Amino acid sequence: MAIKFNRRLKTKVVLDMAPMIDIVFQLIIFFMLATQVKVTTGMEFELPKAENLSNIAQTPLKITIISEKSIVVGSKKTNLANFSVVLSESTSADTTAQKSVILYGNKSIEYELLIQVMDTLKECGYDSIDLALDRK
Repeated sequence: MAIKFNRRLKTKVVLDMAPMIDIVFQLIIFFMLATQVKVTTGMEFELPKAENLSNIAQTPLKITIISEKSIVVGSKKTNLANFSVVLSESTSADTTAQKSVILYGNKSIEYELLIQVMDTLKECGYDSIDLALDRK
């Protein structure tokens, strides 16, 4: 004859997910309100493409040619008439022995405008003038 023992019934643990979901939603709302979104201004360019490209070791001055009325030297916007003045201001701040510059421009800019900008750069003493390109 076997003896029967009364077993205690185990209580089932129930996890209520509703408070956890509420806390997660409150955290999402908090971070959405507390986060500041920085909008960067920029221009979209379609650069010309080339197969043989090389990387540049130093940090040169960046010049973006948009049109004759809009040329960006570093972060200063100017036109072709005032380009040499703005360039000389940037040159006085640049004390490196070899002055170098990278020219950015849409592939639809006029060739004459590019030559005028490069001529002004040579007059201001820039030794290295590079063109920004995309890989094919």
